Amino acid sequence: MDSRYDLGSSVVARPRIVDAAARMRDTEDTEVDMTAERVSELVELLDEAFVGPRWHALLINLESVAPDDWLWVAPGGQRSIRDIVAHVGGCKFMYQNQAFGDGQYTWDTPPVADGDALVTIPAAIDWLREGHQRLRSSVAALDDELPRLRGHHSGTLRETRWIIKTMIEHDLYHSGEINYIRALRQQDDEI
Repeated sequence: MDSRYDLGSSVVARPRIVDAAARMRDTEDTEVDMTAERVSELVELLDEAFVGPRWHALLINLESVAPDDWLWVAPGGQRSIRDIVAHVGGCKFMYQNQAFGDGQYTWDTPPVADGDALVTIPAAIDWLREGHQRLRSSVAALDDELPRLRGHHSGTLRETRWIIKTMIEHDLYHSGEINYIRALRQQDDEI
């Protein structure tokens, strides 16, 4: 893949654990003895949704976004790729802070330190990496706490496992949105 930006790699490649998602699904509603291996699998899925190596990862899809695509809004649309990245990054910081931190970040206090974080695609990628690293570090530090209830921006408590699963899904969902808006802008959408 032609990389316009140096996305670097803060993630160490590990052997793929193919059945991690299936195991998560199978144990969704049951109490399970969570081991370091289980936490490691979740960290791996979190990393794969964010950085790859597969085509649907967030940073993989940002590779093909050109500077002219960054602020473009599709006809009839309401959000640019920049807007989506702001949402994704803000959620990384907020979910980490609510579940593992002091709970100060909310929808009303977005965790973008200054406007410079989203001015360019490379700056936004750096900011996304920082948010992902904070979340990843918090998840990697867990031992058998996945069923534990933690803070959530809604004011309700959620299982740690649910929070991690939601953040994995969140990257993948918005990665698809980014890809679709980019494809509309570049007029190269493929089935």
